[in-house]
Order: sequence, then C-alpha cells, then structure tokens
Amino acid sequence: MADISFFINASWEERAETPDELAVRFLGMVDALKKVDPAFDLWTCGARGPRKFETVRDRYASEIAAGVTRDDWGEAMPFDGYWFGAMTRGVPEDRSFAVRIRAGSTVERPFVNFMTFTTSSMTNPDMNFISYRLFRAILAVIVDAWEPVRVAAYSYALIEINGDSYFPDPWIQYLCPWLARLITPPSSARVEHLPNGGLVMSATSETFDVANPAHLAVARDIGAAMAPLNELPWPSGHKDG
Repeated sequence: MADISFFINASWEERAETPDELAVRFLGMVDALKKVDPAFDLWTCGARGPRKFETVRDRYASEIAAGVTRDDWGEAMPFDGYWFGAMTRGVPEDRSFAVRIRAGSTVERPFVNFMTFTTSSMTNPDMNFISYRLFRAILAVIVDAWEPVRVAAYSYALIEINGDSYFPDPWIQYLCPWLARLITPPSSARVEHLPNGGLVMSATSETFDVANPAHLAVARDIGAAMAPLNELPWPSGHKDG
C-alpha cells in the first residue's frame, strides 16, 4: 500500500534555550493543541521510557534535560541541544500523531533546531480526519509556541517527488517575517499575511493529493516563489525572526 502519511516540519536557527525554557514552549503547544481537536488531549512521552504526560508535566524540564545531546563517550553536549517528544494516546492508530523535537542548539548549522509533527508511521491515516482545517490549526500552534523560521505541511508522497531544496514544494507553508519580505507569493496560492508579519501560503484548502494536478501545480508555484530563499546563505546569522 502506498504511503499516504502527512507531516509538518518546523525549523529555526541556533537559539540557546534551557530545558526550563523549552518545557514552557512544549507545554504551551500541548495545551493549545487540546483546543484544536480531542485527539490531542492525551500524550505519552519520556526520554527514559514511556510515561503518561500528565504525570510528568510539572517536571517536564527534567525529561527534556535527560534528552541532552551526548558525544560518543556519553558526555553531555547541551550546546548541541536536547531531543524530546511525545505521542498521542487514547485514539485509534490511524488518528494518532507523534512529535519529535531537537531544540536549544547553538551550533551554526542550517536549521539546526527542528520539529517533526507526523501522522502515525504504523498505518495510513484516516483520511476523514486529515484535513486542511486540522493541519492549518496545528501549524498555527507550532508558530505561536516555537517562533520558527519556517514551517510547512507535506504529504510523504509530495516529498518523494520534490527536488533537493531547503524549501520544498509544500501543501501549506509558513515563513517568518524577514523571509516573508523576500518573496512574492504566487497568485495561484491561498495567501494569508499574519499579524506578526509572517506569511502563510497554501496550495489547496482540500486535503492535499499528489495525484490531483491542480494541487500539485500550486504547490510547485509556491516552491518556485521561494527560490530566492534557497539562494540565501544558511545558516543566515539573521537575528530578527
């Protein structure tokens, strides 16, 4: 069976953050997601084994700290960030999501900090659940919680036919304010100019289907509009999000 999974990828450049600061962001995201859909009410997390999130949320900073990047000898490298995440629970497998985060790194590499928010890898998702409304809402929560440079929603089928690019052709694309100022959105896309100065471009308000020529054409228009961003030096050294 073909993979029809979907995911959202968010990334940002070097940013020094402690486990306490990252826990505030993560808890804010989880609480906001509960307002998006009941599927996000319950989570399982744990760098040291599966735990019900509600049992550790008051000390979640210690869970993040346990996921510190380590060298080949097991020595902690907090400058290279922390790895943490969670999975939804109490929902059917085909309506489940997982989030994986690497954050707090100050290493000068392109988009060294990132998040992947994905449908379950165990089964194809319930296509009655996957929708533009859902993914646009999740994207908004991620933007508010993490202040990323870029966020985009894709299907895995779309990524498979994309070329090598920092900004692949998307279903939905968010750009932070300083990136938004560098491009002209295509007239074919759904375009939203956000109060923070950021930009959201969408190929369709339907669930993206790579076999739909209209969906694919607009995704490619958005990708072409972002060409100037691929030509920038990364890491950019830009401090204005």
